[in-house]
Amino acid sequence: MSASGFVASVARTAIGRTERGAGMENSPAVFAGTVFVLFGAGLLLWTGARVLHRAPVALGVRPKAAITLTTLSGVVFLALGLWCFGRM
Repeated sequence: MSASGFVASVARTAIGRTERGAGMENSPAVFAGTVFVLFGAGLLLWTGARVLHRAPVALGVRPKAAITLTTLSGVVFLALGLWCFGRM
């Protein structure tokens, strides 16, 4: 085997390992991203539904503070989920 053939076979092997191993290494990022996005979207939908029905978002808390805090939390969780997906 010539030197250039050896280098080419090593490069193909390294590329193949990178592609096969990528799925295993990205699994935690996919799981975390999915959890964060689903929780953030659910929190925003729940907050929106409570506001539309004029129901309290959190008991014992001023409505504007509760709406602001839950909306901000939902956006932060969505951003964390997108960040996890961007790390793949």
